[in-house]
Amino acid sequence: MKIFALIIATCLCVSSTVALADTAIHQHKSLEIKQQSQLPRVSLTVVRDQTDGLNLTIGIANYVLNSPAEAERKQQTLTGHAHLFINGEKKMRVYGQDVHLPASWFQEGVNQIAVSLNSHQHENWTWKGNTVMGSVFVNLAEPDLVLHQFSSQPLLSHHHH
Repeated sequence: MKIFALIIATCLCVSSTVALADTAIHQHKSLEIKQQSQLPRVSLTVVRDQTDGLNLTIGIANYVLNSPAEAERKQQTLTGHAHLFINGEKKMRVYGQDVHLPASWFQEGVNQIAVSLNSHQHENWTWKGNTVMGSVFVNLAEPDLVLHQFSSQPLLSHHHH
């Protein structure tokens, strides 16, 4: 019975967290990617930090993640920065692939880390109306940290048991 209640509570938490992240990410204007050959991919990897919280690595394909100061005027690959969300709350802009996430940013239980790709004008990059983003659900109290991963473009989803 306790396991059943834990599963129900986790599902409810995940459902409400997805809605929060989706709402926060879509508060920006969007910029549609015109050619499939330009389509970037985002994947997230998290590991526990030895001192505090988590370390996040943002895997990027077909995209240049940089600061506005480093942006090139003409390029063949899409460029911009990322927005980092924890449980639907925007925490920061990201200009590189490795980020430390302090434990104070997380609540007890299931948490969602989401990263969207954005132009340097803060528009969400989209493909066929869908925001290019990656997401991972974690529970810092569990031995297996990652509960579920989502990577967009192409759509990939992984459950961890």
